[in-house]
Amino acid sequence: MRIDPNLVIQIDSVDSTPRLGYPFAKQLLDRKKPFTALLAYNDISAIGAIWAFQEAGLRVPDDVSVVGFDDIPSAAFNSPGLTTVRQPLLRMGQIAAKTVIDQIEGTAEYVSEIAIEPEFVVRASTGPAISSLPRLTPSRMSASRRI
Repeated sequence: MRIDPNLVIQIDSVDSTPRLGYPFAKQLLDRKKPFTALLAYNDISAIGAIWAFQEAGLRVPDDVSVVGFDDIPSAAFNSPGLTTVRQPLLRMGQIAAKTVIDQIEGTAEYVSEIAIEPEFVVRASTGPAISSLPRLTPSRMSASRRI
């Protein structure tokens, strides 16, 4: 899969509110490069991005799909409900604790990496990609901001 660097935004903030994703989504829209989906750094930034898209007159998921990462408790209650990648935190903690205990007791070999499969939680912020991008085009983005 080829990734267009014009469609990548590096988040350089430590804000822990939806304001985290809002300005970066606005930057992405200002580039006037069509896209059908956004994969956000985390759920908080995804929620901020949704605010920016809605403010620009775009509909999530009709015009653009949004996916977060973490599955914070409020993700399900966002409007629309946020599709996200859920990390199995309890399982991760159990494995970490067992690994430490095994190392202390010398009952297992050291493992430098342990892969734990996340879960993809589909909610209302994602939908089918628009094949011809009739709504999310540079002219549509500019026009929607004037409304």
